[in-house]
Amino acid sequence: MVMAQIAISLTLAVFAVIFHLFPAQYYPELIGLIIVLQMTDNFLSTTLTASLVELFPQHQLQQVNSLNQSISSVATFLAPILGSVIFSFVSLGNFALLEIFFELVALGMILLLHFDTNPNGVQETTANSDPNATTEAETEHVGIWQNFQAGFTFIWQQKLILVLMISSSALNFLFAAINVGEPFILVKVLRLSNSQYGLTESAFAVGMFLGGLLLSRLVLKKHPVVTSYLSLIIVGGLIMANALPLFFNGQAATRTIYYFLLNSILGGVLVFGNTPINTYMQQIIPPKMQGRFFSLSSTMSMILMPLGTLLYGALFDHFDARPLFIITGVIVVILSVGLLTVVTKRQLLPTINEEHIDASETQLSEAK
Repeated sequence: MVMAQIAISLTLAVFAVIFHLFPAQYYPELIGLIIVLQMTDNFLSTTLTASLVELFPQHQLQQVNSLNQSISSVATFLAPILGSVIFSFVSLGNFALLEIFFELVALGMILLLHFDTNPNGVQETTANSDPNATTEAETEHVGIWQNFQAGFTFIWQQKLILVLMISSSALNFLFAAINVGEPFILVKVLRLSNSQYGLTESAFAVGMFLGGLLLSRLVLKKHPVVTSYLSLIIVGGLIMANALPLFFNGQAATRTIYYFLLNSILGGVLVFGNTPINTYMQQIIPPKMQGRFFSLSSTMSMILMPLGTLLYGALFDHFDARPLFIITGVIVVILSVGLLTVVTKRQLLPTINEEHIDASETQLSEAK
């Protein structure tokens, strides 16, 4: 994490100097900057996700992940607004220098974190793992490729973890229907104004913020995986609901309100679909394997999401949007129901730890 922050700061400094010397070449300079920032952000986010188990006890992970989701949603909502305001007063090169200051502040915060090398109550193995193999994977010092192979082998041996990772990547692929299709119908089909479209887009962040706050105060009675798949079934229904206004005539204001409410609900439900599974993964995967798991999972998602964007971009260009939303929603529902059936019928889900629930309830009561 420290190396990532230093790399970000140095990259921004180099960009500021190069932009000052060659302002006319800003386009390739920005491309290079974005590539490096994406790489360092992957290092930072993956490491932080894998390290939460060393920063917080298990019964606090759901609350931490939920609040983290809420804060990220607020940042996603406010960042473009603040960025555009600041950019109206300073040049792009000076903007990069200003960003260095905040990156160094973040670096200072990271240095203040206390990592526990023996996390509280973290399971060293999952329900179906080989304890000896896990121990060897954790203690052996090998190269990057060997680390990748060890992580892939670990995931392949853990049937539940493998199913969850593949299903998450597949759902990210299918969610491109919203990322591509909704802007298409709102702007080109329904002819909403820029301000109306911006309002509907901001609803995702609003919903995720409220969903994160709500989830941080709840104690899940069902298994986290069951909660996530039930939420994803609702997501499938909400994807289908995108097609509803296309069957009727209506005022632009009415459609704006409809999609604002729809996206707010969708953002909130997505939190319930993603956060419990991520928290569960942090609880059952051995700490020294978490970085490999989350990096592999992130890689699969980053590969499939652009492919989904390309596919749905072509589909919405050549086919009616209504059946595309309905078919995609049905696929999400079938996939979620099928995977939920598989993990329950094959008894891949361990029973919920009652002590964990009691600890969570005690923690929430103290917070209240």
